[in-house]
Amino acid sequence: MKVSVRKYLLYSSVFAIFTEAFLVKFIIDWKLIYLIIFTNFILLVGLKKLTINFYFFLMLCFFLVHGLLTYTVIGIPYNYLFSQIIGLGIMGTYYYNFIPLYDKEELVRVYVKSALYVAIAGYILWALNINLNDGIRLQSIFTEPAHYAIVTIPACYYYLRTKEYVKFLIIFGTLILSNSSLGYVGCGLMFILPNLTWRRVTYLIALVPFLAGIFYYVYNEYPFFKMRIDDTYTSLNAVNTGKFEEYTNLSSYALLSNLFVARHNVADHPLGSGIGSHYHMHGHYLKEIRVPPYIRATNNVKINAADACSMFTRLFSDLGYIGIILVLFALYYGLKSFSSDSYFAQGVYIYLLLKLFRDGHYFPPEMFFFFWLLYFYIRDYMFSQKPVALPKVT
Repeated sequence: MKVSVRKYLLYSSVFAIFTEAFLVKFIIDWKLIYLIIFTNFILLVGLKKLTINFYFFLMLCFFLVHGLLTYTVIGIPYNYLFSQIIGLGIMGTYYYNFIPLYDKEELVRVYVKSALYVAIAGYILWALNINLNDGIRLQSIFTEPAHYAIVTIPACYYYLRTKEYVKFLIIFGTLILSNSSLGYVGCGLMFILPNLTWRRVTYLIALVPFLAGIFYYVYNEYPFFKMRIDDTYTSLNAVNTGKFEEYTNLSSYALLSNLFVARHNVADHPLGSGIGSHYHMHGHYLKEIRVPPYIRATNNVKINAADACSMFTRLFSDLGYIGIILVLFALYYGLKSFSSDSYFAQGVYIYLLLKLFRDGHYFPPEMFFFFWLLYFYIRDYMFSQKPVALPKVT
């Protein structure tokens, strides 16, 4: 039976975004996606002439030049820079050339169906008590519940908006069982963002004084609530002081300690320290952090230092105020997906919001598949809105 190269590329490239946990540790992490992308690149060259998006190329050039300057001035080893440029270049170029080979709707169908199968596998593993985080949290074939949630949210949203409620509930149930705060936020955004209008935002703003009054009353009259708020404030204040209380939980420490590093890094280097440099700078500022004893005892002092625990934190640390501008532009550009009729593109926008909050890896398996599909959906929508020039009548 002859295997179609185009079909193989389609299914293997989509499958690759679910292969986070498929790796072998030998000196470095040898991931299955590396083998898939390497093999598929060779096949892709046989099907078409490879191109690179002009704006993506400019961004890589900027990262390289900016990084070479900042790394040299600060004294950071260049391997951090080159590993990020190479990873971004390979993954970004591959999926940019892969996606135009197929109809966008075909790609979406394969992705959402694959996400559904992964969700079903999650139920089976959960029922058999296999591959559970903390012994109870569903994560299917992923390494963390949060990573499972962020990759499947666009599929869950797509099934909700296309009114395929059985499939929606199958994935939605796994998000609940993942017990992931990121997954819960994503579930909330699925219902809020499509129904958010300027009128409703105005109503919410008008309610702020009323809600503030209720908060002030409850805070002063209920000691338990006051204690929880004070504890939260103390933990959040660690972003400024670097002093964590003994009871600070590991997740809060991971997020806030990286924010502390990013804040101080940008205070010293307003334009950032270069793409990929946050991990090195984390080691530099670690001496200023008062780490809870149990975290030090379990060797989790540098937890999530490699990815800063969130994309926003890492971009802010690596690129300084330039990173904030880049984030704002991406959020503004992505909003156009809600003007189009592409539910998948809207689901990717929710993914983008979640990634800014939690996952700081620059080229995880799913990212460029999602981003380039979003780019092509928005580009085609904007092109369709341009008026067609009519021939002049003489």
